[in-house]
Amino acid sequence: MWKSLVFAIVAGSMALAQDSIPTDISQWFASSAALAAVVAALVALIRKHLWKKLDGLLVVAVSIVLGVVLGFLGKSLGYLGGDWLLFGLSAGFMASGGVDLLKSLRGGSNGGSNDSQNDSPAGDTDADAARSRLR
Repeated sequence: MWKSLVFAIVAGSMALAQDSIPTDISQWFASSAALAAVVAALVALIRKHLWKKLDGLLVVAVSIVLGVVLGFLGKSLGYLGGDWLLFGLSAGFMASGGVDLLKSLRGGSNGGSNDSQNDSPAGDTDADAARSRLR
């Protein structure tokens, strides 16, 4: 499943790199990866032109909400069935980089060790305390 999610994100990123969102709306709902590419492009448009300081968890929230709204639009237009909510959630989640979030939740990011941050002298406890709060 992880490989298919990573493939979907890579495929969506390649579609965004070409700035080619299909004008045929039915193609948006061909797969959740296609809708994720549309969601990611719309979030990029929002971040560039409307809400320039959108960052962090708000980007994730906007992409998930946008995925659900577009999923409902697909259901309303007759392109999606009863699973429109899951379809929209998964598209929004993929568009926002949900794979990285899932990897961090299950402990697969870097194992909790980051040797580049351990350059402080041994006696500097304030710096060690500050770093431990950031981990």
